[in-house]
Amino acid sequence: MKFMFTEDPQIKKLLASNETYDIVLGEFNLYQELNSVWIHKFNATAITLLPLGDYFFANEFNGLPDNPAYMVDWSSFFTDKMSFVERLINTVDFIGSTVVNYYYISVNQHIANELAIYPGWETRPPLVNLMSDVALVLVNSHHSVGYAYPKAPHVKEIGGMTLTGSTELPQDLKSFMDNATDGVIYISLGSNVDMNHMTRGKIEEFAKRFRSLKQRVLLKWFGNAFPKIDDPNIRIQRWFPQLGILAHKNTKVFVTHGGLQSLFESVNFGVPLVGVPIFGDQRKNVKFLVSKGLGVELNKRNFTAESLMWAINEVDSNPRYVEAVLKQSTILKDVPMRHLDEAIYWIEYVLRHGKVLQPASVHMPFYQVYLLDVLSFIITAIVVLYLILIRTLRKVLRNPKKKIE
Repeated sequence: MKFMFTEDPQIKKLLASNETYDIVLGEFNLYQELNSVWIHKFNATAITLLPLGDYFFANEFNGLPDNPAYMVDWSSFFTDKMSFVERLINTVDFIGSTVVNYYYISVNQHIANELAIYPGWETRPPLVNLMSDVALVLVNSHHSVGYAYPKAPHVKEIGGMTLTGSTELPQDLKSFMDNATDGVIYISLGSNVDMNHMTRGKIEEFAKRFRSLKQRVLLKWFGNAFPKIDDPNIRIQRWFPQLGILAHKNTKVFVTHGGLQSLFESVNFGVPLVGVPIFGDQRKNVKFLVSKGLGVELNKRNFTAESLMWAINEVDSNPRYVEAVLKQSTILKDVPMRHLDEAIYWIEYVLRHGKVLQPASVHMPFYQVYLLDVLSFIITAIVVLYLILIRTLRKVLRNPKKKIE
């Protein structure tokens, strides 16, 4: 973020501009807090985008108290049903996450004071106030691909709005899939995973196992040492039109890193999964899909040709995975309007009415939201009353009334 404010000519142009805007829409969480300076710069209605649904710190700034008893963070290893030890770890994680995020806000505050300079910037509130004082929070989540949690009134789930892309396939790829009478296995671990590293340089061993499958295989390759596999049933490319592949009726299993968008797309088209989480929110996403019976998890340290074949055969041969993912697909699609249309509706709504959905808790200090002051008063009152009672009883017992004869 600091590099952008020092080097990006568009940022400098915006800082110096006299343009006016009705809306400032951007990411103000997940270490993007510096972006909130535009809210003050343009004095516009603020709408924040949250790319992850489960985020401890975002809940705090949305005026919704967190409950680590059943709410997990985006990097969690747990589901919403935790043992005592897991709840203990989750609570420590919540506290640690809060401390770390406040630290990064202070770092971004120093950058803002140094670089985000424009006429009137001296009256700018602290970033911590700007990023929380928004009219609307659009969250890339949905209870069909995540856990059902309470939301503040101005927080709206719009996950699934990216599912409107084209599902058309290039003719050669379409023919490859149309002619796969036993189906297709689609393997993609995203755009940040070196497949040469994942296969430990043993792609030939994987190819040998792929040849033993009755299904055809599509493998997305990222990294160097692009393999040359000469087999009509195996196709390796650096990029595939994923939406079109998952929409195809012959796709049987999706081997994925567990990215949130991949999970949305797979659930939408009813394709069961093999999850191989690598980092970030992928671990939580894969834990969710396993807990709902949408597929199985394969540890990245155990990503071998043999283990991959086991996972693929398990998911493909067991109908319960297809049934589970089709159930979630029905939930995802059972909405009053398209996800994109809902996002547009709420944006227009806050343009008309402002911050009417924003709860008062957004502006309340921590101790008031969690009623710490009220609890302190009640505990103090109980202790004081107890001490008065004890003192009174002692006084009475030490000075008993004399009998009157």
